[in-house]
Amino acid sequence: MIEKIGNSFEKRAAHYDNPITAYIGERELCIIRPLIPPGSSVLDYGCGTGRSALDHARRGCSVTAYDLSPNMLSVAENKAKQIGVNIEFTAVVSQLIDRRWPVVTCIGVLDYYPDPRPLLNELNHYLEKTGKLIVTWPNALSPFGWFYFVFSRLTTPCTARTPMFIRRVSKDVGLQISALLYAFPSRAPFGFTLVVEMRPAL
Repeated sequence: MIEKIGNSFEKRAAHYDNPITAYIGERELCIIRPLIPPGSSVLDYGCGTGRSALDHARRGCSVTAYDLSPNMLSVAENKAKQIGVNIEFTAVVSQLIDRRWPVVTCIGVLDYYPDPRPLLNELNHYLEKTGKLIVTWPNALSPFGWFYFVFSRLTTPCTARTPMFIRRVSKDVGLQISALLYAFPSRAPFGFTLVVEMRPAL
């Protein structure tokens, strides 16, 4: 599964960015920014071409950006150089082992995992005890979410999820939801993107 996802994004890297994804991505970042204090140490897992990692860095965060696609990382690194921000980029997941962050973001990644539990377990492993994990999913209650689901069959198939599903799998892996927000539009229950802040269950 992971290899298949990686190969798909390797092929798409050169033309991944477009005005539509940029517009939706900015709407998502408007919801995500208030959850991350400026200057935080952040792991951006699945950084892609760098939208969220670059945004974190512009706000003074110390950012480690991981992606399994070297081609996507190359695009992100070039963007970082162009705007003059310093980000630690890596495509080697073993470089993350035994490290912990107060903030971990995983934006637009869980869409592609039929069973998100293994990845959520991994992300939980990177969190400090009092840290926060911020993830996104396409919303299965949104008409935009179902359009995205159908359109994704042409590239990398994704799965939209309901808030109920997300609450259930979060509990399964020992995480508790501290915020569940909506983006594009930022109104429940029909926002296209579910922005979820989770913390380790006490």
